[in-house]
Amino acid sequence: MGELQVADVRAQVMLSLRTDFENYTTFTPVPHHEKSVQAMLDQVIAWGGALKPLREK
Repeated sequence: MGELQVADVRAQVMLSLRTDFENYTTFTPVPHHEKSVQAMLDQVIAWGGALKPLREK
């Protein structure tokens, strides 16, 4: 992925529209997904901050 200049995150979560979204629209993850979702979002936010100077050019 680095050769393609893609920043990737290691953490991943398998979410279900039926169990992790109320009325298929409001994100309400089941308790056992919360930790995984937080880890994934932490990595996405970290990459976003690290790549911010490249987006501003």
